[in-house]
Amino acid sequence: MIIDALDQTWQVWARLGAELGEDDWVRPTRLPSWTVKDVYTHVSPFPSATLAGIEAPSPDAPVSHDDAADLLSFMQRPGGIAEETAELLKESAAARSRTTSADELVEQFAAVAPRTIERLRDTDLERTVHYGGFAVVPAREALRIFVMEGVVHYADIAAAVGRDLPGPMAGEALKVTVRLLAETADPIAFIDAATGRSDAPVLPVMR
Repeated sequence: MIIDALDQTWQVWARLGAELGEDDWVRPTRLPSWTVKDVYTHVSPFPSATLAGIEAPSPDAPVSHDDAADLLSFMQRPGGIAEETAELLKESAAARSRTTSADELVEQFAAVAPRTIERLRDTDLERTVHYGGFAVVPAREALRIFVMEGVVHYADIAAAVGRDLPGPMAGEALKVTVRLLAETADPIAFIDAATGRSDAPVLPVMR
């Protein structure tokens, strides 16, 4: 169940934040110019944003993308939203990282996330929600992206501080992430590459 995968993901982030030492927060990551704290800051709004999204009225607009993979493909088009906003996301995370304490960041996963998960368990996940100010999607599909974001960026931090991978993300959270990224690739190109029938580039599907 997607809520269980999200719960697993956010619990891992809560434990991670509680265990990071002062030196860990300032370590560089494999993302150029991003520190551990910058990455953690980037992911930290997800619990609050998710809660706000499901407590708001459903959008008075049609679904723009009924599948998370379709939305990711749309965002990742050359010259698309992901490319246009990449520098802004980095600058925003770095700015908030400088003004937000580590304790405040961790609280999002230690305190806000459990409340959000509890609320989600009473929510119809087929209801629609706004995504990023440019899309309308079923809540279930937005949660798939939130799990993927949590797993991918956990790996960024784990690599920086020397933790085993997939570590505590093994299980449903990892499966959700792998499935979503595979679905985002061109299906025939992915099948041919995965079965050794082509060496045409298929990946990455996200940058």
